[in-house]
Amino acid sequence: MSGGGDIHALCDDALAEILVRLPSESVLRCRAVCKSWRRIATGRSFLAAHAARSPREMITLTQSWTLSAVPLSPGLDAADDGARRRYLCDLSRYHGDGKWAGWSTLVASLDGLLVLQQRPGLYVVCNPTTRQWTNLPVLAPQPCAAAFQCGFYHHRPSGEYRLLCHAEEHREPGSSDWKDYYYTLSAGSTLPRRLARAPADRPYKTDFYELPVAHRGTLYWLCLHPERRRTGKMLAFHTDSETFRLVSRPPTGYAPPVSALLELDGALCAVANRNWMLLDVWVLQDYEAGRWTLRHRVAAPPPKCSDGRGLLATWAISVDGSTILVGDGISGVCYRWGVVFNEVGVWVWDRLGDSNGKRSFGSKIEAAPGLCGCAHVQPLMPRASEKKC
Repeated sequence: MSGGGDIHALCDDALAEILVRLPSESVLRCRAVCKSWRRIATGRSFLAAHAARSPREMITLTQSWTLSAVPLSPGLDAADDGARRRYLCDLSRYHGDGKWAGWSTLVASLDGLLVLQQRPGLYVVCNPTTRQWTNLPVLAPQPCAAAFQCGFYHHRPSGEYRLLCHAEEHREPGSSDWKDYYYTLSAGSTLPRRLARAPADRPYKTDFYELPVAHRGTLYWLCLHPERRRTGKMLAFHTDSETFRLVSRPPTGYAPPVSALLELDGALCAVANRNWMLLDVWVLQDYEAGRWTLRHRVAAPPPKCSDGRGLLATWAISVDGSTILVGDGISGVCYRWGVVFNEVGVWVWDRLGDSNGKRSFGSKIEAAPGLCGCAHVQPLMPRASEKKC
């Protein structure tokens, strides 16, 4: 006679509520209990909920070519290196005889999955948490002579994770005549799938594809793509229909030293660094017409590095939809900037660390409007919810 206390008697929702509170290592062990537990613990909604409860981390590549996960929480003890950095894997490659063969290159990440390039046209997808990996179909040297990765995305109709590539395909073996195509690579296929014709301006003749920004089921490339010079527009790729289109860029009226796409407050935004002292935040208001609006202009003089040099922001990414992570590619310093979009707010900076081996994590600087040294946000337009009738 059953006592009614068997954990297998729990409904799926109750079991998911229990598992989602466990650390990743425990969830992996629970997957092996039975098929129903595995089904729950591998579902996309469960993985998203579990990731939302986990501390946010930034994957970093060190000078020794190892991948580590650095938490973005500012309240960690700087003396506790284990709390600040978690080793993931080593990108070094070795031959069968143990001799060094080179490095794998990290080219993309999505939903906890990493895409590594072992050589041009040969890619590997790995899950650093589970230590699992699989090869994607080989694209070069056959059937294509050269290949360039463009973006990694989730294809909702099939449930597959796919890598989009721009490849050069010879018409005949040994021929100098070629055509350019877009291909998709997925772990569920044995062969690459040709998608559509690609621009004739190959990436190595212009620019490599930059890492795209995913927003509302579309990948966006702002500057670095083959059609930039011909059209002056952004490239967009819808991940469900797998079709391309061109979108107008923000009409900044100047050539900023850095311009980046990111997602803020649920909208696609472009951040331009103007004269190293101002940050312009543009919002894409009309996705079909490609109409942009200047939402904020932020007076944000760069803070000083530990050696006294000023931070030169050469890249920017969105951390949690309301925070911008600004980085300096020269000194390796990262700063986090937060902005409140729905009201007049203050940008606050928080030094996350540098790459000189002395990774220091400072406390978040709390600032209030009117305090000396604060960079104030100048709202240039109201949000749709703030417009008065």
